[in-house]
Amino acid sequence: MSQSKSSRREALRAQQEAEVRAAKRKKVLSIVAGVVVIVVAAVAVFVGVDRHRSAQQAQSAVTGSQVVPPNADPKTGIYTVNADAAKSGVPTLTIYEDYQCPNCKNAENAFGPSIRQLASSGDIKLQYWTLTFLDGSQGDNSYRAAVAAASAAMVGKLESYHKTIYDNQPEEGVGFTDDQLRNTFAKDAGITGSDLTKFQKYYDTRATSDFVKNAAAKGLAEGSRLDNQFGTPFFTVNGKPYTGWQSITNPTPAALLTSIKSAA
Repeated sequence: MSQSKSSRREALRAQQEAEVRAAKRKKVLSIVAGVVVIVVAAVAVFVGVDRHRSAQQAQSAVTGSQVVPPNADPKTGIYTVNADAAKSGVPTLTIYEDYQCPNCKNAENAFGPSIRQLASSGDIKLQYWTLTFLDGSQGDNSYRAAVAAASAAMVGKLESYHKTIYDNQPEEGVGFTDDQLRNTFAKDAGITGSDLTKFQKYYDTRATSDFVKNAAAKGLAEGSRLDNQFGTPFFTVNGKPYTGWQSITNPTPAALLTSIKSAA
């Protein structure tokens, strides 16, 4: 009798242990299945992002022989807007900018007319250093705008195209369309006839791509060296950080020139 009871107890214990083992296996399998689902989802997201990135790269494929705008330094990527007009010994104003930067647009709206007047009269040497650091998950809008501006510089229309980009800067995160950059903005900037054909070819083939990328990299490195809180717009006078422009409430050419000369 006692052996029978003992056998039943052993059988019950074995059954309970088997049920515990089965429950553990079920739990482990559930966890593994969940991990597999997460991994599959992550792979799907990665593939989707990679495909999106590949599509963007395809749109920006470089197919043309690389060129450097005639008014730019091939080593740094700095444009000198008025090299022929600038008088001897005048201060050099260099503007670091990104065409997607809202504050760059604000600075252009407020100071652009006076800056261009001082450049036109030769009272300053005006330079632009174009960056593209605002590109990222939202596309390559800064890069394409910089390529378009460089293409305009190839046909002698940098200043007018530069102004047109800022006049039509979209809301942050929206970006420029290719139709705007190659057609609408070119027309507004006064690029016509054979110059338009050349401009569009430079843009479509990304012939200024190497120049733009070099300028962006060198400009970001130099700006960060000059100011550890570097951001655009960033002004220098004769290579030194210039913040005096931010204190000018009425940016007439005379007021701006006085401030620039004091910083030289």
